[in-house]
Amino acid sequence: MFPDPIILEPTVKTPEVIFDKENNIFQIRGRSISENSMEFYSPIKDWLSAYFKHPNKLTKLILNFDYLNSSSAIQISNIINMFEKNYKKNIDVLLVWQYERGDELIENAGIELNIISDVPFVTEIFEAEEFEKFDFNFDD
Repeated sequence: MFPDPIILEPTVKTPEVIFDKENNIFQIRGRSISENSMEFYSPIKDWLSAYFKHPNKLTKLILNFDYLNSSSAIQISNIINMFEKNYKKNIDVLLVWQYERGDELIENAGIELNIISDVPFVTEIFEAEEFEKFDFNFDD
């Protein structure tokens, strides 16, 4: 049996993560500013390593950030590299980089990741109200 899905609720410093093979949902959404992003993303990368041994017919990863610090960007780049390596093994993957209209910083981060990767990659605009339910209070 495949490992259980990874479902992490968003916090003020970490994104929502859903990696669910059975329901074919793979997404990382929100704010990623953890002081130790390697520790946060390590179990996700381990899960993906196991997943890509027996992947779904198509693996579509949705990446949607309202902010991404440099250490998180490195971890996301490592995840994209995992997708790229498997794509080169003829595994069908698609990366979807979503950004809020007018957020040039996040849009450009996606464009840069697209340029340096060799994997099917699309960018798309999402509507801001989808994330208005999150209260990012940094005083906690």
